[in-house]
Amino acid sequence: MNWRRVLSVMRKEWWHITRDKTSFILLVISPVLVMITMGYAFSIDIKDVGIGIMDQDLTPLSRQYLSQIDSTDALRIEAYPTSLKDVDRLMMRGDVRAVVIVPKGFGRDLQAGKTAAVQVIVDGTDPNTAGHAIQHIGAHTEYFAAEQQNEQLLRAGYSGSAASPIDLRLRPWYNPSLRYTVSMIPALVGIVLSVPAMAASLALSREREWGTLEGLIATPIGKNELILGKLVPYIIAGMLSIPLIMITAVYGYNVPFKGSIGLYLLLSLLYLFSTMSIAIFISVFIKSQQAAIMASMMIFLFSGFFLSGLLIPFSLMGPLIKMEAMLMPTTHFVIISRNIFTKGAGMMEIRFFVLALAIIGLIFFALTVLMFKKKL
Repeated sequence: MNWRRVLSVMRKEWWHITRDKTSFILLVISPVLVMITMGYAFSIDIKDVGIGIMDQDLTPLSRQYLSQIDSTDALRIEAYPTSLKDVDRLMMRGDVRAVVIVPKGFGRDLQAGKTAAVQVIVDGTDPNTAGHAIQHIGAHTEYFAAEQQNEQLLRAGYSGSAASPIDLRLRPWYNPSLRYTVSMIPALVGIVLSVPAMAASLALSREREWGTLEGLIATPIGKNELILGKLVPYIIAGMLSIPLIMITAVYGYNVPFKGSIGLYLLLSLLYLFSTMSIAIFISVFIKSQQAAIMASMMIFLFSGFFLSGLLIPFSLMGPLIKMEAMLMPTTHFVIISRNIFTKGAGMMEIRFFVLALAIIGLIFFALTVLMFKKKL
């Protein structure tokens, strides 16, 4: 083995890596980004879950009990609904994940040594967060109940055990059995629908590698016409798979679909337009198909799994991660898909996320048209 020749090849390959910005970023920067994203995804602790409080008793004991629930950072009181209609509105919009209802007579029953009932309604669309809320509400309730129990025993003048003075009744909404598939499968739709976008990222790169881009440039086709013509076939192909995905979710995984099929198809179309606008934007700058597919995997798959709310509830992300997640269309569609599937949400409840999808798609489509040059 001639080491001089080996070193020559090494030097040549190093020049190739450092001069090709795309290769350099994929080799050096991408592992760091994956490490940051995956490290954050697997090290996060669920806390600060938003809950609502409906105190129908309004006595010192009910306020003391609710103060105990709000005594740690595990739960955060976000709203004070006054009726079940308010509870449904707050949960439909995702403002709260659980609501604690203290009925009238709570304080009277405790003072009389009777068992007082407390109802907890939880949003079952995200079993992880629902389980966290149930666990901590239950722990705070047990602590408060133990204090009341000790006071009852002291007043009675003896020590021993007695029945718990609080009967905590749980009522999950939207997903009564708290099945993970009911939450996971609708969210996965957003991930699998990003696969056509990965194929779309090769649209211009393939033309460059095959040498056919020159022929397109020589035609009188405008930039916006060329980009739109590249985009639409991929969107149509993606739309063909959506009914099959919905059938698989409902009949294959027994996930109930409670919303409007027409609305879901329309918003899926908007989502495909948004993701594929990003994919075509990528292909404007990346010349090789291999680099384009790697970049699209980084953007759609990794961010889709770890930043979209699929594994980590979006409400629990830090400010910087949340800002990054908000720039990704998958984040918004995961929320849309879960709400339509499990809650039967309409346009009013998800309008913010629909608007975000439209803005992202239009911005990247406009940027693609502006940045694409009809020259080699």
